[in-house]
Amino acid sequence: MNRSKLILMLVSTLLIAQAASAAQNQLVTESAPVYPGDTTYVYVPIKNMGFGTFMEEVSVKLVPKDNASANAVVILDDVDQLGTINNWGDQRTAKFRIHVNPDAVEGDYYFNVYITYRGQQTGSTSSSTPVTTKLENQILTIKGKPLIVLLNSTLGVVEPMSINRETLQFKNTGTGTIQNVVVEISIAGEGTKSSFSILGGGTQFSLGSLKPGDEARITFELAVDIAARPGVYNLPLRITGLNNYSSTDYAGLVVAGTTDFEISYQETLGSFSLNVQNVGVNPAGAVTVTLPRQKNFSITGSSSTVLGNLNPGDYAPALFQIAKIPGADNNLEIEIQYTDTSGKRNMIIKSLTVALSPAGAQAGAGRGAGSANYTTWLLVIAFIVVIYWQRKKITTYYQKLKGR
Repeated sequence: MNRSKLILMLVSTLLIAQAASAAQNQLVTESAPVYPGDTTYVYVPIKNMGFGTFMEEVSVKLVPKDNASANAVVILDDVDQLGTINNWGDQRTAKFRIHVNPDAVEGDYYFNVYITYRGQQTGSTSSSTPVTTKLENQILTIKGKPLIVLLNSTLGVVEPMSINRETLQFKNTGTGTIQNVVVEISIAGEGTKSSFSILGGGTQFSLGSLKPGDEARITFELAVDIAARPGVYNLPLRITGLNNYSSTDYAGLVVAGTTDFEISYQETLGSFSLNVQNVGVNPAGAVTVTLPRQKNFSITGSSSTVLGNLNPGDYAPALFQIAKIPGADNNLEIEIQYTDTSGKRNMIIKSLTVALSPAGAQAGAGRGAGSANYTTWLLVIAFIVVIYWQRKKITTYYQKLKGR
């Protein structure tokens, strides 16, 4: 091989090495932006940069550079045949059909492009050796779709005329990043107006920016009006962010049908009766009245009485045998337990000033004293009844005595 041929081969090799080039590193797609779940085409421009180098049987292959790219994108057609690109500056475009996985996370994904072709023959009748050029780090940008949802809530059962510190936890379960997320709690909707109030800085709360999988919390104080009707409420949550993002979720809570009671007492024939009335607006179930052990009064016999269910306005008596402890004051402690409309068991503690009469106190000291007092009254009543029914005979007998 003479010197001229050697120089020609070296020059040709250098030219072939520069023969293929992509116009840019960013892959061009049929539709932009590309979202998870899309099936689209990717275009790679191939240009002859070899100053007269012939490119024949041009084949272009698209290959994911790393596992992240391979997991995010499925290449349905990974090879495209472009034929011949002989003239310097000529360009052909390779086309590949791809599918983006629905769970692909927003971001840049990298691919390598392999261009294989045959160059110009150099003084030999045999076909030239195929040459492969590699274009690295071709970028495919996937734009994700954020989805902010209510992940957890401390809201549960609340009572009228209460203030509750609550926390709502949100999560970006989508595939895209969202910035300047704001949550607005609507407490003025149908059925909730005037029932709830958020104390402090209003009804809007910022979550900041959330990447896929990020979580954020808001904390607030929820005041429940005294007139809030018992039942289940869904507070609407409006979530907004940049790029016109908007979604709606709901936070559920239950308003318990709590109530209140008014008590009085009555002392009759040595018996002590507590009158319990439901003075609230909600029914009370399985009402039980209990006199706990206390320093002012002693209880003989049972210390609890079951009154059953009391609707608003209903009342029922609870009978006890009590005695005042000498030297103690007149405050009687009373426990009232009931089940509200949500199924929750509640207890209310009341204090009642009780002034027992001496007879009542003596009667309440033991069963014997009470029985004796009761018997005395029965004898008096029986005596009066006998006199009434025998009044004629008594009158006749009295007249006979007078006539003598």
